[in-house]
Formats: sequence, C-alpha cells, structure tokens
Amino acid sequence: MIRDFRPEDQSAVRQLILDGLRERWGEAYSPAFNPDLDDIHANYLDQGAEVVVIDDGAEILATGILLREQNQRGRIVRMSVDSRHRQRGLGRQVIEELVDRAKRQGMHELVVLADTPWTSAVALYRACGFRELASDETDTHFAMHL
Repeated sequence: MIRDFRPEDQSAVRQLILDGLRERWGEAYSPAFNPDLDDIHANYLDQGAEVVVIDDGAEILATGILLREQNQRGRIVRMSVDSRHRQRGLGRQVIEELVDRAKRQGMHELVVLADTPWTSAVALYRACGFRELASDETDTHFAMHL
C-alpha cells in the first residue's frame, strides 16, 4: 500500500534509506553524512515536501520524497527500495505516485539525480520516462516534462 509518511515511520524510513546508501557506498559509509534523515518531518514535511512510503502492513518496503523547487520544478530525492523487495515494481510505484503529486501541485518539470554506477537506479528512471540531461562517471541527471 502506498501512503503518506507518518511520524511513527521515522525510524524505519531512515534505516531503509541508510541501508541503501550503505549498500551503494560500502562499509565506509557513515549515517553522519545524512543528518537530514534524523528528523524527516522537520527537514522535509515541515518544508512542504511530500514523503511517501510503501508498506505491506508489517514493514516499510520503499520510500521517496518530492521537493518543490523554484519555477514550478520538483525534485525527487531519497528514493529507496528494500533490497529484499526489488524487481517487484515498487520503485516504479513510488515514482509514479510522486509524478502524480507533482502534476497535482502544478509543477511543470521533475528532476532527479542518480549515481551513474548504480545502474539499476539509472535504468529505473529511464524506464519511468525521465530523459537524461547529462552524465559522467559519478552522476546522471534526469528530467521529465509534466
């Protein structure tokens, strides 16, 4: 079930995102690099962002955040799908929900940044209709006209 983030989701969503970052960056990764995750409500919801989660009634399986930027642009950040539940369309569901919310808010463009070496994330954004704007060995920038 896809739904809005609730305060009681804080710990699980933080851990889900940190687990994904640790998977990407290895054991040298430190949660201290991402203090915004210590209080998702204050750092995102109180700033006007939309935070969604997918849960199965027992645990959070996926999450993503929609930020509003200037000039009616939105940005997707903090996308994460539990590694045990990938390849089931959950990432696509989160992206489609955030795209719908961006449209309802009157945004005209949605952007996202993916780590180029994380090929599954790059492929997901392409498959969801984002067009590649720029890419190097580190980052791939995407946009979608809404």
